[in-house]
Order: sequence, then C-alpha cells, then structure tokens
Amino acid sequence: MNILQLCKKFPYPPKDGEVIGIWMYSKGFHYHHHQVTILAMNTRKHFSHTELLPNDWKNVADIKSVDVNTNVQLGKMCLNLFGKSCYNIERFYSVEYEKQLIQLLQNKYFDLVQLEGVYLSQYVSVIRKYSKAKIVLRTQNVEFEIWEREAKSGSVLKKKYLQLMAKRMKQFELNMLNQYDAIVPVSKCDAETFKKLGCKIPMQVCEHGVDTNAGILRQAQDEIHAEQFSVFHIGSMDWRPNLLGLEWFIENCWQLILKEIPEAKLYLAGRNFPEAWKHKKIKNVVMIGEVENASSFIQSKQVMICPIHAGSGIRVKLMEGMSFGKAIVSTTIGAEGLPVESGKNIFIADEATEFSSYVIQLLSNSELRNNFETEARKLAEQKFDYRLLVGELLNFYSEIVKA
Repeated sequence: MNILQLCKKFPYPPKDGEVIGIWMYSKGFHYHHHQVTILAMNTRKHFSHTELLPNDWKNVADIKSVDVNTNVQLGKMCLNLFGKSCYNIERFYSVEYEKQLIQLLQNKYFDLVQLEGVYLSQYVSVIRKYSKAKIVLRTQNVEFEIWEREAKSGSVLKKKYLQLMAKRMKQFELNMLNQYDAIVPVSKCDAETFKKLGCKIPMQVCEHGVDTNAGILRQAQDEIHAEQFSVFHIGSMDWRPNLLGLEWFIENCWQLILKEIPEAKLYLAGRNFPEAWKHKKIKNVVMIGEVENASSFIQSKQVMICPIHAGSGIRVKLMEGMSFGKAIVSTTIGAEGLPVESGKNIFIADEATEFSSYVIQLLSNSELRNNFETEARKLAEQKFDYRLLVGELLNFYSEIVKA
C-alpha cells in the first residue's frame, strides 16, 4: 500500500510521546514493506531543523514539512469566543498546509491516509475531493475528555473557558465521528467511548508501540547501574496533564517519601519546561529539562512515576519505560488503556499516601523492584513491540482498502 500520514508535529527528533508514537507507525509500515509519505506541520512551538533529519529516517519515509504557526494568539482567541468553533482546532488550520496537501494528492496515488490526531480532521473534505484514498483517524486521545478533566481545577474564569473549549471540542469530534472510513484508537477505553458517542464505522484498537530492541539489553544492563534511591519523570512539560500531575506529586507525595528516605532524589526531564519551573528550589528535586539521550537517562534511574490526573489515550513514555524494564508507579489515568496488572508489573494509585508508599517500597526493597522490572520488560516484549502491533493493524487496513 501507499500510505500518507498527516501530522501536526514534525516526526524528528523523537523526544516526546506523540512524535515517538507517530514514528513507530512509520517504521512499522516500512518494516512490513509498504510505501510511506509524511506531510507534517513544523510548528514554532515544536520547531525542528529538517536538514538534520538522518538518512536512515529518510529511508523509512518520504518526509515533507510545512511551517505552520499554531501559537495561541490572544486576539484570535478572544474573537473565537463569539463564534461556535473550537479555537484549539482552528489553530491547526493552515492555508499553506492545505495547498501542499492538495499538490501531494494530485501528484501521487495513495491507498490510505492516516490522520495523526483529531486536529487533522479539518482536512478530510480536501482529501475526499482530491483522492480516492481511504481515510483513517488514529487518535492519541479522546480530546474533549482532556479538556473536561482540566476544567475541574483552576480559577472560575479559567474553568469557564476550559468548559467552553471542552464543549466545542466534543461537538467537533461528534460531527466528525463517522466521516472517516475507520478509526484507530490507542486504547480499549477510548474505543468504548467512541462507541458510546455513536461511532458506526470500523474500529481497530492499536497501541502506539515501542521498539523493544532498544530496551535494556543484557550488555547495557551490566554496564549501566541506576542511581540508588532515584525517582524520575520524563515527558513534555508543555502538555498540561504532565505539568499538573507533577505539581500534585510534589505537593502531596514528595515530602512523605523524603520523610522515609531522606536521600531520595527526584529527577524531572522533558521538553519546554515553563520558565517558573526552571527556577523552583525544591528539596532533592533536580530539574534536568530536555535530555540528549532519553534511553540513557531512563536506564540511569530506579523508579519511574506517571502521576497524571487528566488526559486520555496511552502514555508512550510509560510503555517505553516498561520496555527498558523500569519499576513504575502510576495513577489510574496514567496507565489507562494498558494491559497492566497493579502489584505485578506496575503499581497503580490515585491517593497521595498510597502512591508515596509504593514509591518508598520500590526504592527500599531491591528484590521487589527487580521483580517489577522483570515483569514490566516481559509485558513490553509480549504486547508493545511496534512490529507486532503495526502488522495486526495492516491486516485491518487491507480490509478497509478493499471495501
């Protein structure tokens, strides 16, 4: 098949969960001998120097990009309040991106177009006009659920705005729900939500997938020793659920952990830390920021945390952590959609005392931690490898293209 992926982020470098997820599909399509083209927005917020794209990436897909300004503009945001559309969707409409898409569709035949997220849905009518390709929405989240959960906290004015955006986002998703040829949610939870909302078209759940070959190899296991009593979080800090989750953890859990293990250290890594966070002075908390090598960082620490209380979909970094054999403590939402078992290959807790207790147990009991590391790695190898997951998805796509 000739497959076109439309993305709202340039797929390099792979330093956040969304980009890693997108690229795993590209690699999977290529691994199974399909032709892949990517048309990506190169936004100011996540700008990437395209000339740095490695040759091995170019061998996987024909990657094209369009510079798009998706930054929040106060004037447009205020004007949007008097309309009916969702501003967060509007930000990802670009005349130039549409022109490039039309040109691409006119010059090349595609069997299937995979939209990487609901924000690309506003280009469905263009694809229908200029191509006979089947259109599939691959969803990283049920977007309106994120906004609904975020709207539960903050000032009255902020709550009102987020509630409005959640309402408009939900209406957009409902209007588009049956406009595709198929939907590919990343979790069974999201699939059930779409069904309840009235989805009538074919659906196939497919997790992002990770490269388990990049996980802990025996040689690396022997060479890299994790720092004792180290806790870590890695994830984009411009994604509000990550930021809010860490605020909750630091305010409600960290002091409880330090009371039991005074030498414990918390390392925070990820892109786009807010300026205020860079200057925070919190006992035994190290603000790393963006790391050059995420794999080395993950391997150098003992216990991974995923304390988010908002968002939907699947946390790619959590899957990646399991592929590296990390002991993990997560909230229910953080592990949502993953085939994990609390007490066996992960600890899940939503209340601060219990969450802290699990972190303390894993830091202080090496035998327990080693068992969790082994089980996490085993689960990743059995369930999360991108080659296996994309292969199953391609069987589904073959039926969609034939229909």
